[in-house]
Amino acid sequence: MDLYDINALVTRKTEQKFFKLLKNAHVLAPEDLGVQDVLVAGDRIARIAPAIDGGAFEAQVIDVDGSYVSPGFIDAHVHMLGGGGGAGYGSRAPELQASEAFLCGTTTIIGCLGIDYISRTPIHLVCKCRSLQERGLNVYIVFGGFGMPPRTITGDIRDDMFLIPELLGVGEPAISDPRSSQAPVDYLQQLVSEVHVGGRLTGKHGIVQFHLGDAPSGTAPLHKILEVAPMKNVRPLHFNRNEQLMEEAPAWIEKGGYVDFTAALCPPQHKRGFSNAQAVQMMRDKGVDLSKITFSTDGNGVSTLFGIEQIERFPLKLLHQSVVETARLDGMSVSQAVSFATSNTAESLGLKGKGRIAVGMDADLVVLDKETLDIKDVISRGLLVVENGERVNRGRLDG
Repeated sequence: MDLYDINALVTRKTEQKFFKLLKNAHVLAPEDLGVQDVLVAGDRIARIAPAIDGGAFEAQVIDVDGSYVSPGFIDAHVHMLGGGGGAGYGSRAPELQASEAFLCGTTTIIGCLGIDYISRTPIHLVCKCRSLQERGLNVYIVFGGFGMPPRTITGDIRDDMFLIPELLGVGEPAISDPRSSQAPVDYLQQLVSEVHVGGRLTGKHGIVQFHLGDAPSGTAPLHKILEVAPMKNVRPLHFNRNEQLMEEAPAWIEKGGYVDFTAALCPPQHKRGFSNAQAVQMMRDKGVDLSKITFSTDGNGVSTLFGIEQIERFPLKLLHQSVVETARLDGMSVSQAVSFATSNTAESLGLKGKGRIAVGMDADLVVLDKETLDIKDVISRGLLVVENGERVNRGRLDG
């Protein structure tokens, strides 16, 4: 058995069946497909049809009774080693456990470092990535942190991308923020170009996730980077942190870029920020292309801007909460709200097999109560990990 063959691991350790059949599912693919049956074979979606006979496959049948079934949520910005440290040693968050992600419908994360890229290293990040993968979570990573140059394992980010399948690029060099290393724009252009080449060599998008701060320069450095770098490689975060960035967001979308809203950066603590739902409404009012909007959480990060006395850890459940709040906006469909945490994110990051419910796609699925949108069941990599809102098959090291 291959170490990362989750289906062999499931069959041997949990006795779950290879085939799973979701009956009477109102499928949000995220496009609304109406009520369908969804057949899962191992870690892939094998068939979608109005009526599928599970007996022919000896399938584990899960009758969801008309509940919504959406793709598993993708959180593009998670401090899985624990964020924080910016207010001293006591401000460090613990490492992420897979159960926290599963219980809020998140089946894929992009793990990053942050302000502390000294004690938290790329090797540590890779090890944590593989640990969470063995527990059934889909994990990708980005190397780097607030400062520059990004820490790597081989000494060259292109070599690292070539050798580490899960490595998508670099994250999150800070711009327009006093906490950054204030790298000149020509260096950032070079960095994006190197990641672009790394992506071409490996069949990945090759992304640099930029942390946007509160300094008046806003997105201006990003537009300078685009003078020589392709748009698809530049992924700014935190547009909803203040009014200026929200005013500049439509211009970024107009150029073909994606705008990411971070669920943690909203009032009452972040007084200048906007909730993800508010941010979406503001973009709707401006008539922008909503397929260019993504949600993330800054999950397991820590807010230390206001000192140790007001420290706060950001839970991953903020992603699901943002989807629910957005779905409640006037004129907003649940299908559209789901896309901000699924298909849009997968497309922006070049994640093949993720973000959609279709034959041949990865079996990452979330069952949502049709009235409340509460999480009922979760399947990640073909493994049933949440049933009736409760974690199942929890390992001893995933408390």
